[in-house]
Amino acid sequence: MIEQLLWFVLVVILVTLTVNYFIATKHLPPGPFPLPIIGNAHKLAANSRHVDLMHLEKQYGKVFRLYLGSQLVVVVSGGDAVQEVLVTRSSNFAGRPSIHSSEVYSKGRAIGFADYSSEWRLHRKLALSALKLYGAGGIKQEAIVTNEFDLLMERVRSRNGQPHDITREIRLAVTNVICALVFGSRYEPDDPEFLKFSEITNSIVSMLAAGSIVDVFPWLRFYPFKSIQLLKEKCKERDELVGRIYREHVEANRVAAPQDLTDALLKARKEAEEEDSSVSGSFTDDKLVSTMGEVFIAGMETTATSLCWALLYLIYNPKIQEMLHQELDEVIGPDRLPELRDKKNLPYLEATIAETLRLSSIGPLAIPHKATVDTTLQGYHIPKGTTVLVNLWSLHHDPAIWDDPDKFIPERFLDKDGKFVPPKQDRFLPFSAGRRACLGESLARIELFLILARLLHRFRFENPPGSDLPTLVPIAGLVLMPQPFEVCASCRHES
Repeated sequence: MIEQLLWFVLVVILVTLTVNYFIATKHLPPGPFPLPIIGNAHKLAANSRHVDLMHLEKQYGKVFRLYLGSQLVVVVSGGDAVQEVLVTRSSNFAGRPSIHSSEVYSKGRAIGFADYSSEWRLHRKLALSALKLYGAGGIKQEAIVTNEFDLLMERVRSRNGQPHDITREIRLAVTNVICALVFGSRYEPDDPEFLKFSEITNSIVSMLAAGSIVDVFPWLRFYPFKSIQLLKEKCKERDELVGRIYREHVEANRVAAPQDLTDALLKARKEAEEEDSSVSGSFTDDKLVSTMGEVFIAGMETTATSLCWALLYLIYNPKIQEMLHQELDEVIGPDRLPELRDKKNLPYLEATIAETLRLSSIGPLAIPHKATVDTTLQGYHIPKGTTVLVNLWSLHHDPAIWDDPDKFIPERFLDKDGKFVPPKQDRFLPFSAGRRACLGESLARIELFLILARLLHRFRFENPPGSDLPTLVPIAGLVLMPQPFEVCASCRHES
């Protein structure tokens, strides 16, 4: 009798839960039925979430839901839905969900991970003002990139056409460019501080990329996971190192004539506080230190990774590389290096960069968004607090938008006269868009153009003779990085 009663109670509980689930999800986007406790987490592999979500999209549509643990997540990938989330109704989706590993990383101070608020808007406005103050016209960035390129070129040339890991050389050059832009100083490759900073940065990026089980099951945050403890330690080391550089800038007091982005941040804060005394105290030293570290990591990872993908695609497509060489020879000639002013006259190079950004989609899911209010999306109800993932990988590989989406075809960004045609925003968003668009997009585009143009002007890159082509399978993480690969770089012009 007792056993029968227990079975009856169990059935009632299961039926009640099922009925409640269907009532709760009645007006939500469609999606798979979640399992108890884990939800739909079992459907996503750590190293291929963007691809797994694209497979689910084929079954449930361009807007669908799933559960990670008990957290409701809505995934969008279609051009109309992506545009609605990021642009037309961006304030409704401008929040950031509470993710434990991200909170450890940013402590709520980093612009990229902080939730949407009036304080966040002020912080972002300050950062944009500093970037504008320091980067007017791209002149200073061009000078810094030029100086670092000379050293990169010498390192590549010293290999005498022998196989070497080009990804290491590019990361070293880009890291020094970012150091010069943000901190006002560059490092020698064996400088202890540079090596320490690189080690800290790589560790933080790797740990954020791996994520944590606590991100899915927040109630585990009080368990002392070694990965979380290590992330805290590395973030503390980062803050100490960047904080020391920041204090040196405060003491130098160069706000009248900023020499780097940190000086520009200090000047922008001073001007903001003079304009409106009520914001005094909003822009704390800790927030500016976080902004410095955020710009450094974002600028280094995205630019270096995109450049590595570009060279990898050109090794796979030597005819495209030859066309780039031809364009550079016709427009630039052998006696000078490409400059930023040449950009408008190098449409095939611009198209190649655009195609690299599309095909690699290094930030496949961007940073998660959150609904700030009860709202709708493509006719579906989206409750306040819902996590929203924008699958940029799917958008950039959608066969309904792109012919042969998995092929490297720069010509898709050229018109019949060979002129570069900027892609439409509703189908091409490598830097996201709207209120949460990448702060450093203009800087990244300057670096990508100058470094790639100059590398291709001076060198021909080929796969080492007798070796298999490098794999195109990425290292998954916060960004999709190509695995280290070797090239043979032969000089095209003597200088």
